[in-house]
Amino acid sequence: MNLVTRSIGTVHQTRLRNPLRFFSELLDQPAWVAGWVFVLMVINMASLAFWSEPLAKLILVVFMLSAMLMMGLYAVFGFERILGVGHVFWIPLLGHLIVQLQQIEGLFAGYLLMLSLAIGVSLLFDIRDVWIYWSSKRARH
Repeated sequence: MNLVTRSIGTVHQTRLRNPLRFFSELLDQPAWVAGWVFVLMVINMASLAFWSEPLAKLILVVFMLSAMLMMGLYAVFGFERILGVGHVFWIPLLGHLIVQLQQIEGLFAGYLLMLSLAIGVSLLFDIRDVWIYWSSKRARH
């Protein structure tokens, strides 16, 4: 499938990548990157263990939306630093989790704390990566 984009006076044609290739390219990254992505997937999917909690359902929905956005970004840009934008939905989720943590106890609270820390660290990586991506794009133009 081709994606046609227009800029002033020119037409650019970009061939979209198969989003399923994301995982094979992920395995080509340094081991710590693939490991970190795996940890994030497991922590988010662990929300299924708390399925009776409405917040667990929200966590899974946000994870799936983020995954779909990331696959769309991958299809257009490939395995680039811009993929960090795929976690944009985690920003409001993290704020919500922090507020909810004050009201929840027990095992679910421990899970939310672990998830909040993982999302927070990931967002720091994402902010850095997206900044580098956009900075390099501006430097070229």
